Amino acid sequence: MRRSAVAGALASLLFFLAAGLLFAHGGFDERIASLTEEVNKNPSDAGLRFELANLHAQHGDLKLALEQLDRIDALAPGKFLTDLLRGEAYLVTSDFKKAKEALDRQMVSHPENGRVLLIRARVERQLGQIPACLADYREAFKRTPSPEPDLVQEVSEALASNGFQEEAAQVLAKGIEKLGKIPSLVLRAIELEIAAKNFDAALRRVDEAQKEAPRPEPWMARRATILTQAGRIEESRNAWKALLAHLASLPEHDRASRAMRQLEDEARKALESK
Repeated sequence: MRRSAVAGALASLLFFLAAGLLFAHGGFDERIASLTEEVNKNPSDAGLRFELANLHAQHGDLKLALEQLDRIDALAPGKFLTDLLRGEAYLVTSDFKKAKEALDRQMVSHPENGRVLLIRARVERQLGQIPACLADYREAFKRTPSPEPDLVQEVSEALASNGFQEEAAQVLAKGIEKLGKIPSLVLRAIELEIAAKNFDAALRRVDEAQKEAPRPEPWMARRATILTQAGRIEESRNAWKALLAHLASLPEHDRASRAMRQLEDEARKALESK
């Protein structure tokens, strides 16, 4: 009964295992010990072995992970993404050449898998294979309908650090469109737009964020700073003055907070320097 339940949940299990998201409760050592005991009781259960191999790979125990993966291939050939886990295990242990070989094999059998592309992009980056790395990052992002914010940041950072700032900004914009205005993504998008001297786009993004923010004051300061960076000095002065007037209108307990006092000091210093 238990084996059939494992087999029935295999599709979802593969995703979570490969992403490293299972077993939020308990430590690695406890889970590994428990799974090892279960595997010893059910040595032909490839699903249990895949769980165990995944944990060993995450933990950097390359030899133990590979032993389990070889047994899985013997028990259930082609049923599990074993070369993906091999690639991840080799990546964790910095054996990038073998990681690339395993991931290349997995791409042959599962060319549609975005996770394989993502891990291969990380490996190729370590190997200095930048054109291949960026191609895989682009394709991994394209094949992930609902990317996690960390993936959006990672793909964007890889593109930006290799001279593709405009494309990196587009990745962030698509991520924000799909996931909503996550502050970390919005802030990074603004940074890239400023670096590309696309100040109007950065200001539009700040204005949008300010409308939805529980506290507008940090965004008001950000707007004034961007105007200064754009060389629009008079507009910047007016923005700092507007921030000071806004702060003066706040109730005393709000105005006296540390954050508001810091913004007031920033505004006054900015005006004194102009």
